[in-house]
Amino acid sequence: MKSNLRSRSIKLLGLAAKVGGREITQNVKDKFARGVEEIASGRLKTRIDQAKLIAEHLSQLKGAAMKAGQLLSLDGADLFPPEAVEILSKLQGKADPVDWSIVRGVLEEDLGEDKIAQFKGLTIVPEASASIGQVHRARVNDQEVAIKIQYPGIADSIDSDLKILKTLAQSLVTVTGRRVQLDETFDELRLVLHQEANYELELRHMQEYRALLDGDPNFVVPVPLPEFSSKRVLTMSWERGITLQDWLKTKPSLEARNTIGRRLLDLYCREFFEWGLVQTDPNYGNFLIRPDNLELVVLDFGATLRYTADFRREYVKLLKVVNSRDPEAIVQASIDFGLMSDKEGPESRKLLADMMILSIEPFAKDATAFDFKDADYSRRTREATQAFAQSLKFSPPPRKIIFLHRKLGGIFAFLKRLEAEIDVSAYWSKMVDAKVKD
Repeated sequence: MKSNLRSRSIKLLGLAAKVGGREITQNVKDKFARGVEEIASGRLKTRIDQAKLIAEHLSQLKGAAMKAGQLLSLDGADLFPPEAVEILSKLQGKADPVDWSIVRGVLEEDLGEDKIAQFKGLTIVPEASASIGQVHRARVNDQEVAIKIQYPGIADSIDSDLKILKTLAQSLVTVTGRRVQLDETFDELRLVLHQEANYELELRHMQEYRALLDGDPNFVVPVPLPEFSSKRVLTMSWERGITLQDWLKTKPSLEARNTIGRRLLDLYCREFFEWGLVQTDPNYGNFLIRPDNLELVVLDFGATLRYTADFRREYVKLLKVVNSRDPEAIVQASIDFGLMSDKEGPESRKLLADMMILSIEPFAKDATAFDFKDADYSRRTREATQAFAQSLKFSPPPRKIIFLHRKLGGIFAFLKRLEAEIDVSAYWSKMVDAKVKD
């Protein structure tokens, strides 16, 4: 185990050295460049080269390393140009599977041969693979099941991986001329990754989620099998359904696409404002669609987070201030909530207010369907977000809402992919007028 951790650390340190080396080389080239255009072109190439290095190394290491890279691809627009972010976004796709002989060892250690023998027709090739583990299929007592098996050593590598990745990320931030400290950001990432590596906790979240959605015909949550589960193995009912990508290939009607979109929005409002229990992973693969009745199958509860009633009430207060569209009030409320440091200057404050007001633009069109494929709105929000992020000198990503806003970003991306056209003013009213209960 120690040798594996040492090997991972060496690889990550090597990655950090290579990324830093690219930066040093570019700094030297800048001094001999003939003009601004040559410097800009060289820096773009450097960022793309750095992104390729990061994507290549982290996809091989999996675990916390790959997960952190996925975060970087979603939240790193202020560190990398779009061309580089596109490269990093490949980490969001299907991970290369691990050889069966390796993951079978986890099954043997955690469940034992007697229980493994009860898995009939156990597939050797995984049905799906990700950064933490992979899913195999079998039958138990005539029930078709999905068996999620964690890669060996993943939980033990989280702290050492993040320690090195934090150093790498901090160096990238420093290159941009900022004085942002990423301690809280990586503390939150560490907490969530340790939680994702604990399949016993995920099983409990799945059970709780099933109870909360009990009787709702629009959603399906797999049934966990505790007797065939452990901290590194999670067995659950196999649920039929197709991915968003495959469903869209069937050319569903706008009405059907809007139905799926509304169900996603309804679910989020219940998760955060009613339950305080949010499945925060925005990956498309965490939902399947049943075309016959448009049920949504909800999968993967590893990144399920709890939000206290006090926090949710403070969040509603912030939404009310944003709804006022008063720039000064928005900035002060955002600072009070921890979205931005009070050390930031006038430019960042203005850009924050502009970004927040723009973010609620879809909700201002009462009784008018918002077109989520609106390229102009997507461009303006992207540019506003990047301008704000690039203006910051002292403010790290706000710890309390990193994963919550990743969830919201994932919902928006899902709705955009659906090309949904939904009047979302009613959802804004639900959020702003939410009465959060203890």
